[in-house]
Amino acid sequence: MTEKDSRQTPETGSRSAEAAETIERILQASIDTIARLGYEGASMKEIASTAGVSKALLHYHFASKEELMLQSLKLLSTEVAQEVRDNLTGGTPSLTMALDAAQGLFDRLLTNEVRVAFLTEMYATATHNETLQKTMQHYVELEKDLILEVIESALGPFKDQLIMPLERLAMLVHTSIVGLSIESVVNRDEEKLKERFHDILQILASALFLPALQRERDSETSEPLEAKQERNEQESNDR
Repeated sequence: MTEKDSRQTPETGSRSAEAAETIERILQASIDTIARLGYEGASMKEIASTAGVSKALLHYHFASKEELMLQSLKLLSTEVAQEVRDNLTGGTPSLTMALDAAQGLFDRLLTNEVRVAFLTEMYATATHNETLQKTMQHYVELEKDLILEVIESALGPFKDQLIMPLERLAMLVHTSIVGLSIESVVNRDEEKLKERFHDILQILASALFLPALQRERDSETSEPLEAKQERNEQESNDR
């Protein structure tokens, strides 16, 4: 290939941008269609129709429905994470910022009924679809990594005060988000659900972010019962 051939012309750049726009439109149509019709009811033909593209073009970009689902899940995760990142820009890392970031992740998912319906359907279908189970396992890892990134960025140096690995904390937050999001399908009292998630975060913060200095003091002052009794007896004899 010559140097001239390798350069991207305005025409090829335009085609690339158009292809990217088409792919995103297909992914959004996939999320909307599954939220509306369920996984089994959302055929590739129906998704193509919702996206306003031909079935042939849909299969050109996505060889299988499972691949389309995985990319749709990635898009959803990326959108939510970016919304939270935008709110974190310019803030000072702190425990409060980390709690706000986690709450933001939950709120942005909860307040979008299409996102909730799509994820709930995906989890439900995965219980009897082995291929989709693998797709959802990949999604869970992706979501955990995104939560990890957001919380780690928000905590800054405070992450060193955690009494458990940050990865396990990210998984706890993810599990709480998923559980309450699925419950929201039958319980649309958003304020109550947000309040419950807030309570979960407060409990986690109280349990996991004990000040290092306090832990050191507790360690220094703790002593076996026998030693404490001997010390008390010695002090009594001295008097």
